Amino acid sequence: MTIEFSNTKKIAINSVLASISIWLAFISHYLAIPFVPMLKIDISDAPIFVSSILFGFYDGALMLFVVSFIRTVFFSIAGWTGFIMRMVSLVSILFLGIYHKKNKNFIFYSVLAILLSVTIKIPVSYLFWTKIHFMPAEFIKSIMFSIIIPYNLIKNTINILITWLFFKKFNFNKTL
Repeated sequence: MTIEFSNTKKIAINSVLASISIWLAFISHYLAIPFVPMLKIDISDAPIFVSSILFGFYDGALMLFVVSFIRTVFFSIAGWTGFIMRMVSLVSILFLGIYHKKNKNFIFYSVLAILLSVTIKIPVSYLFWTKIHFMPAEFIKSIMFSIIIPYNLIKNTINILITWLFFKKFNFNKTL
């Protein structure tokens, strides 16, 4: 048996989750990794992933768009390129939305979400950092396998784990 939510409750829950995501994004703005300050410790995708599992792809995608827009307008250093980079998380939201429909094999859909999101994010990051932010291509290449790819894998995995822990803690009758 799964929990059914009225539209009013869905809007209220998504509003709270979006607020938490924006708050986490604001805090992560100040939590830079010491030797690579362009990378932040960011767990702000977890509330968006929770919405995706609870309500499906469209709710998670809308929340990602709204949160990313607010971040871009009010406190993003990367500006609109950061907005586009955050929209790559739609891949993760898609797989978590599929999990929402099927309610089976959370680990399979989570691993697919992480791997495909990172696979798409790497060339997009390289393009933006070298062509738009004018960072030296050699520098980006030198840190790609040692810092950027592990960072994105770890960040996405942590966001998925936080989502999983949330569902385990509050027992939303989703078999994770």
